[in-house]
Amino acid sequence: MAQIPSPRIARIAYQIWWLIEDTAGECTLRDMATFTGASVHSCSQVCRYRGWSGRYRKMACSHAVDNGPQMIGAFDDELSVLSGEAA
Repeated sequence: MAQIPSPRIARIAYQIWWLIEDTAGECTLRDMATFTGASVHSCSQVCRYRGWSGRYRKMACSHAVDNGPQMIGAFDDELSVLSGEAA
């Protein structure tokens, strides 16, 4: 027999569904928890039960500074010195 969800769980599920649809899946469990007022664990359980686990981002974007180009330039300079080329 199917279990009837409580009104609270139904509300959380609807809010999660709405957030996923509104953001085109560009949300995380932390975003869902903030939006619904429920815990991250509760949001995770609702998503798992409803089959929505693959419809949102699993991790947040890193807020770290992207030093990729600077690191590549420094590495190129070091390689030039090691290989004997004039920098």
